[in-house]
Amino acid sequence: MQTITLKILDTLISVHCVDSLSYNIILKGFSALITQSSDKPSLIYKIGKSDDESDFELTLEGSTTTYYETDYELLYFFEKNITIELQKIRNDLFVIHSAALEYKGRACLLVASSGSGKSTTTWALLHNGFNYLSDELASIDVETMQVYPYPHALCLKTEPPEPFTLPKETLYTDHTLHVPASTIPSDVIYMGVPLVAIFFLKYDPNADAPSVSSVSSAEAGARVYSNTLNLLAHSRYGLDAAVNIGTRCSCFDLTTSDLQKSCDLIKCEMEKI
Repeated sequence: MQTITLKILDTLISVHCVDSLSYNIILKGFSALITQSSDKPSLIYKIGKSDDESDFELTLEGSTTTYYETDYELLYFFEKNITIELQKIRNDLFVIHSAALEYKGRACLLVASSGSGKSTTTWALLHNGFNYLSDELASIDVETMQVYPYPHALCLKTEPPEPFTLPKETLYTDHTLHVPASTIPSDVIYMGVPLVAIFFLKYDPNADAPSVSSVSSAEAGARVYSNTLNLLAHSRYGLDAAVNIGTRCSCFDLTTSDLQKSCDLIKCEMEKI
């Protein structure tokens, strides 16, 4: 058995991997979050193949064991479980389903529905001077407007177009492609970064060119609210926090088509703020 210790949002998580296959899957997914610590972890997991090797077993200490057939399911549900547990532990943070990137000391979020190119755009921006905070969760201190990192492996559903090819270390599952954070072409950020902009993405393959337009504070607050994961942890069901974030950021609609031109538009707006 091999043990991996992760540190996410200042929370220690111990993962006991029963076999080398499970160990390598978790290593690729969470390599940028590994830490060395003798302190007691807040969460303890055990992961490995079942005795008959037909399924993966996942157990959070104090909870029942769950079973998954594929590496895709194991990664998906392991991360989902971590996300839920972290929201209980760090209920001071406001968690938005979005990518988070750093550019010249400031952070921006990419918010989009599934299949709208959020992770693919994130991957392209990492080739264009942006640095990596997360491709899935933005944890925000609403008072200070700091976004805190969660740099797990960047997860895409399809291969990106040239020239944004994926590294050979990418983990391919039945449904997803996981790019280890150690292989991304920019820096991984390990500290909080002030949030200054939110881009609401919509992919339109028929658009002649990508376009960007400003979004009012009221509309931005409503969209932030609809993409928040832990509303019940905050006063007035998170409404005040969502409005506060929408008001204090520059917010934009971004219709994406050509990937490089979309990156150019995002960079241009970040330069103006």
